[in-house]
This record gives sequence, structure tokens and C-alpha cells, in this order.
Amino acid sequence: MTKQEIAVESSTAQSLAAEASSRGKTLYAFTNQILDVALRVFGQGGDASEILPAWKSYRVTKDIEGVPFLPRSLVWKMVERLYQRDPEWLLQEWFEAGRRIGEVLRTFHPTLEDLQVGMTGNPSIMTEQRIEIIRPRSAGDGRQQVRLRVVTDLTPELASCGESLLHGLLCSYSFRATESHVEDGVVEVVAVYEGQAPVPAAKPETVDVGTSRPNGGLNPGARTAPL
Repeated sequence: MTKQEIAVESSTAQSLAAEASSRGKTLYAFTNQILDVALRVFGQGGDASEILPAWKSYRVTKDIEGVPFLPRSLVWKMVERLYQRDPEWLLQEWFEAGRRIGEVLRTFHPTLEDLQVGMTGNPSIMTEQRIEIIRPRSAGDGRQQVRLRVVTDLTPELASCGESLLHGLLCSYSFRATESHVEDGVVEVVAVYEGQAPVPAAKPETVDVGTSRPNGGLNPGARTAPL
């Protein structure tokens, strides 16, 4: 096969050489391998911007022992039926799922802001339409606070599960939810930085969607005053 020189940026050439060496391959073989994969993606109608998000989704699915190719509509049907039967158990399971997913995502996205940028374009179980992360102020004791707002098209039951998922995800980033609000598919959470990975929360009490607990108590699925 005839070889042909292709000009690339010097930084790209250095990265290619370093990566090839770390994998025990020649620069020629490694470059041809990755170009072949990319060209096959393009040949099947794909785009370069889809490669990294697809790999990240696959990696997270693999690390949490998830099941690919499961229709979201089927998941939602099962969730809504289970919610009617045992909401307390279901909400706790979503919290634990969020914590497990967060632990994996932290390897790719060390901060919540990294997560907000890095997850753009990735398929998500929450079918979010917009994610906003704001660090508005410090708590009374000086600890860092964060406000997370996720706009979805979910039903009240599914949004409550999504809220529990976010509580678990925040937990994996060492944030503890102090305020939480769900309305019309929009989930808003204010959380405070704990400084270390907190112990998983106790099982939430069962409440009807749209009700709130007194004295500012939190419960996945409960609603407090708007943030």
C-alpha cells in the first residue's frame, strides 16, 4: 500500500505519537486505525461531534451495568406503574441510581460545571430540554451552595423520580440538597457543599406528588416554595 503524507497541527502530531507509544503501536498503524474508525462513522451518516458523546454514553452504561437499546417509553411506563404501587421504594432506588451514575460521571466531569458542558448532546434518561447550574451565594456557615435547574417534559410522577436522581447525583459530587421544588416538569434543587462524600440519605417518606413536608424537610417528590 502506498504511503502518503498528511499535514496536521504539531500539537496533534505530538498527541498522536504519545498515544501510539502508550499503546505499543507505531504512529503509522495507530493513525490509520483511528482514521478508519472515523471514516466508517462518516460513511454511515455519522458526524465527528457524535463520536465522543457516544463513547461517553457507552462507557457510563458499561460502568453502571446498564442495559443499552432499552426504549425510554418502556422505562417510563414501568416507572409510572411502580410509582402507584410503591413510591417510597421507587424514589429511593432513583436516588441510588443517581449516586451511582454521578460517581462514574465524576471521572469525566470533575465539577458540576464540567458536567453541564460535557453532557450537552448526550442522551439522558431525564429527557432534559435545558440544564442550568448557578452558584448564587454561600450558605450561612460559609459553605458553597449550588442551584441546579433542569427543564424536562416529564409527567409529575416521572419528574419526582428525576428529582430523586438529581439528589443522588449531587450527593456523589459532595453536595447535599437543602431545598427542592418540582412543578410542570421543571426540577429545581439548592444544595450545599459537604466537603466530603456524604452518607446516602435515608429512605424518603411517601408523599403525594404536589405536597410538601413541614419545617423545610426534604423528600424526593415533595415540593417546597419556589426557589
